[in-house]
Amino acid sequence: MTIPLTPTSARQPQQRGRLQSMTGKTIKAAIGPLVLGLPLALWQICFFVLPLGFLGVVTFWQVRNYRLQPAFVLDNWERMLGSNAFQRAFVHTFSVAAIATVLALVLAWPAAQTIALRLSPRARDRWIAFLILPIFSSYILKVYAWQVILSPQGIINSLLTAAGVSSLNLLGGALSLQIGYMTLTLPAVTLILTFALLGLDRDIIDAARNLGCKGPTLITSVLIPAIRPGIIFAGSTAFLLAFGDYGSPVFLTGSNPPTLSILIVDTIKSGSQWPRASVIGVTMLALPAVGFLIVTMVKWLLKRTRA
Repeated sequence: MTIPLTPTSARQPQQRGRLQSMTGKTIKAAIGPLVLGLPLALWQICFFVLPLGFLGVVTFWQVRNYRLQPAFVLDNWERMLGSNAFQRAFVHTFSVAAIATVLALVLAWPAAQTIALRLSPRARDRWIAFLILPIFSSYILKVYAWQVILSPQGIINSLLTAAGVSSLNLLGGALSLQIGYMTLTLPAVTLILTFALLGLDRDIIDAARNLGCKGPTLITSVLIPAIRPGIIFAGSTAFLLAFGDYGSPVFLTGSNPPTLSILIVDTIKSGSQWPRASVIGVTMLALPAVGFLIVTMVKWLLKRTRA
């Protein structure tokens, strides 16, 4: 039996056609996501990258006769970073934001665990909807509501007075500030932890329970390590929201002591010092970026060490 052989000259056009077809499909597969992502990229460039770049440029400008003039001076950075007011505001803002992050994670965990692991799918959907609604409602209105509740003539002190107990100074301190931060951060943190727990394989939890891992041991040894990226994301979200918040420090503490966001407004009001206010803004934006780089480097070093 004779097997017909295709001449090399006849096979080459076929192979060339196949390669061209595969190359065309590869190019289309690569171009498609780029085209779809182009509007988002343009949006980020126009409304985030360019304004942020201009904000960085303004930090080197100067104000003469209450007018902003282009220049290249380091006086704004030296004055702001070296001032006691900026340093105190930075330490205060960082500390209260860190406390709010810990409180949000601790308070959100029981609710997230209950919603994700103990409720029926129907009840779970309802509670998730209840958590989404506060996120899209007006934050300023909620802060005003807390101002009414915590004021000396508010609901809590009125009830205490009616019960024969002296009124408490609830407004204008660390307590009222953290209440405002929890109003801002708690729904988002609870949602993030809930979705992280929903993505967890139930077989892992069942296996741990069969091995006698229950209660706090199940949380610390199984759940927390399994959703560590979700916890980091939830904590980062809480810290960023609290670190840059302006409403709670103004309306619930009376701007005393001032946070960095309040210091930006005060700096602009004092002689239209936009360059110095821009220094504060760039510093607030640079802090999360530095933190992200540090976390990324630590993860990379841990991977290299394990390898």
